Amino acid sequence: MKYSVSVIIPVFKVERFIERCCRHLFEQTLDSAEFIFVDDCSPDNSVSIINKVLEEYPARKDDVQIVKHIINKGLPSARNSGLKVASGEYIFHCDSDDWLDKNALLLLYVEATKK
Repeated sequence: MKYSVSVIIPVFKVERFIERCCRHLFEQTLDSAEFIFVDDCSPDNSVSIINKVLEEYPARKDDVQIVKHIINKGLPSARNSGLKVASGEYIFHCDSDDWLDKNALLLLYVEATKK
């Protein structure tokens, strides 16, 4: 496995929230994390915002994938598309309007490996 944690983030009409979500993900203290954004045919600027924020975090660029659906398939399908490409030992599902404390993934990973 390439990463300790794969974070799957479905994206659909979340341009109001996605910047904050991205920043909190890209600033995680766990270095071994990949971020899989699944664009479920979002009709707004959500994906552009993801790419713009990513430019400010060049160290994370190789850890980000954007999977694009050709047609809108809904939340469960977006999560499943992320699972298909995930390479992490553990999976974390993050909604695009959520944000995490900077140590969240590290703390969760440490706890998961203990138990």
